[in-house]
Amino acid sequence: LIVRHGNWGCGTPDSDGAPFETVGKETYIPMDQAADITVTNPIVESTENQPIGVQEFLDWLEAHPDSGLVFTYHLGDDGAIDRLDEVFTP
Repeated sequence: LIVRHGNWGCGTPDSDGAPFETVGKETYIPMDQAADITVTNPIVESTENQPIGVQEFLDWLEAHPDSGLVFTYHLGDDGAIDRLDEVFTP
């Protein structure tokens, strides 16, 4: 998985929230084939995180490159992503 690290920027009073701004270089981080993944819109039609399989997630990413979605992740002892959760951004 190619990750673009970033931070939440400052939102304006009339916006839906603060924008996520990428910083630094892209980083390749391996993903565990048994990783726990949860996603929201636009991957699934829900504003609440829903579980999804690794292959289904990778297929969606391949069909929608550079989607700019925001995720939090956790690395296992082997350095691979073992948990990936999408952050709903309206």
